[in-house]
Amino acid sequence: MFKSTLFGFTSILLVSTSLLFVCAQATPPAAPVEVRAEDSALLPIPGAVLYNNVYGKGDISNYKQSVFRGKDTGWDWDWPESGGPALKSYPEVLVGRSPWSDAGGFAGAAGLGAGHQLPRRLGELRLTIDFDFTTVADGLWLGSFDFWITSSDHPAKKDIVSNLCIWTMNHGLKPSDVYKGRHEMLTIGGRTYEAIFVTPAEQPDKPWKTLCLIDTEPRSKGSLELGPLMDALIAHGLAKPTDFLATAELGSEVAYGKGRTTIRTFRLR
Repeated sequence: MFKSTLFGFTSILLVSTSLLFVCAQATPPAAPVEVRAEDSALLPIPGAVLYNNVYGKGDISNYKQSVFRGKDTGWDWDWPESGGPALKSYPEVLVGRSPWSDAGGFAGAAGLGAGHQLPRRLGELRLTIDFDFTTVADGLWLGSFDFWITSSDHPAKKDIVSNLCIWTMNHGLKPSDVYKGRHEMLTIGGRTYEAIFVTPAEQPDKPWKTLCLIDTEPRSKGSLELGPLMDALIAHGLAKPTDFLATAELGSEVAYGKGRTTIRTFRLR
């Protein structure tokens, strides 16, 4: 009797062990995560590129910032408060061909760019961006779209006509800390923005015109129609229909603090 019971128990144990083994084998391995932490690093993703942009770091050396792809896609940062409220960086995802040629990696030779939908003439542009991102951060930062308008479809810095920036999230930054110019309220594509028009007279280091739009209803998920935005640039004399939208970008502009942005969707259609 004891032997039979022991045999039955041993059989059950073997079956249970086999089931545990099968379950363990059926669990797929975690997707590897690729991280690039060097300044201006580029990390391609389907239809776009992640860019570890540290355009305003100056002499600051005690910072950390990286872009990553894998199970999650996005970027993180850690900038010291001692640097003050000036913006230091813009880790981002980019579609198009950038007029800036000072990025590292292959960008120096081939140009910073990704995807095939941009550049495109403003008068022909009826694309929409679908986006979904999450940012968990402290300090001073904002989530923003950035669009460069150029006179060439193979642009360099000299071809920049204007810059459109849209603040879609804001954590503690004052528009007056970043932009000096004329303010007015605008409704574009069914959304209401506080608009700041900046000319080279207000920012002599930038020979192009800038329009900053601050969304009155901050959001991190939705769709953004580009046609009405380009029409607004043309109507206010910041561009011509024959100019090109060179890039569509979404990133985190950082003054200081520590944070992480995860991109679930960034699609141009």
